[in-house]
Amino acid sequence: MALLELPDYRDTTVDVSIIYGGRTTVPASYVVKTPIAGHVLLDMPCYSFLIENKRINKKVLFDLGLRKDWKEKLPPPSKQHLYLKPASGYSSMQNMMRHMLTAIELRVLNQIESAKAIMDIEQDVADQLHNASVPLESINAIIWSHHHIDHTGDPSLFPSSTDLVVGPGFKRDTTTFPGYPTNTDALVTDDAFFGRRLVELDFSDAVTIGGFLAIDFFQDGSLYLLKSSGHTHDHISALARTSENHFILLGGDIAHHPGEYRPTEHLPLPIEISPSPLKEDTISISTCPGSIFEAISPANSRGSDAKVTPFYELNAGMNEDLGDAEVALEKMLPFDGSAKVMVIIAHDASLLDVLPFFPNSITEWDIQGYKAKGAWSFLKDFVGAIDRSADGST
Repeated sequence: MALLELPDYRDTTVDVSIIYGGRTTVPASYVVKTPIAGHVLLDMPCYSFLIENKRINKKVLFDLGLRKDWKEKLPPPSKQHLYLKPASGYSSMQNMMRHMLTAIELRVLNQIESAKAIMDIEQDVADQLHNASVPLESINAIIWSHHHIDHTGDPSLFPSSTDLVVGPGFKRDTTTFPGYPTNTDALVTDDAFFGRRLVELDFSDAVTIGGFLAIDFFQDGSLYLLKSSGHTHDHISALARTSENHFILLGGDIAHHPGEYRPTEHLPLPIEISPSPLKEDTISISTCPGSIFEAISPANSRGSDAKVTPFYELNAGMNEDLGDAEVALEKMLPFDGSAKVMVIIAHDASLLDVLPFFPNSITEWDIQGYKAKGAWSFLKDFVGAIDRSADGST
């Protein structure tokens, strides 16, 4: 197993807060490949992250979650492909999802609605910053992990002094730039760019961290932006140094469920899982044997070791380039297995009961033990499969 080499400490860290930016709920079969029995719906909160470098007095937001006016502001309807009904069978769902990622934004909306999905946002990121007396003028940049609507929010609410930072290839792709209505094929609205500096990252002179090309954003070793294309052409992630020897990796949509990257040889399924993801008569159980979940892992049918093989594989329909997406995910695994790094993907619902949310901070995640508390909490999604195993049903 290769040793993960993390950047040297240069006397500067950042503070990180996680902001709840709305949620979507979709059929699990649209997101993960071959859902485990009983895992029918996927609850997907949309996280935004406030990152502050106090030494240089800079604040940035990594992703913005949903915008409140998403129904009104998405591009107008296209007559073609309206109200598609999800067909039975995995391949049909997969093809439908691929279309969702490549068509104009309202086609996505129509398919979300026809799939009986939920999109819910009461207070957007700008509202929450205002309520916490954080002036929007103090936000130096918004960094989009990629251009999908559950990450882009509404940059037009922020002043022109706030830069918008995007991944490589953003300006060269007609699905991302210029925005709608200037460009009728765009997945983003052009009011995101009005009056502000649009910065497209250039990784040609980047360093390498754990196999990822990386840009030292503040030029002091406190925040790195990582090239992690695959889910989309412009997808990026972030590595934030929260102490001399600890980091948070913000994975964006490298994965959509922790079961796509756990367990592995870097982070094997424990013999005893504590805290237990199981409940008995609504009362939490302190520990449970890992063998319960090992027995229901799809890895068994693939002839793999369930202790070190993720429960799920990436869904081709969720990624523009499945090969690149798999490479990016593979690079993330050593970070996830390191005691020095906490990985947080953009839609990990299992962390809702583990992490404190803005205006509180997650900077001291290592001291508070958040990684240990949250690493296996996603297994509660598979309790239905355990019940089926127990009563002999399939």
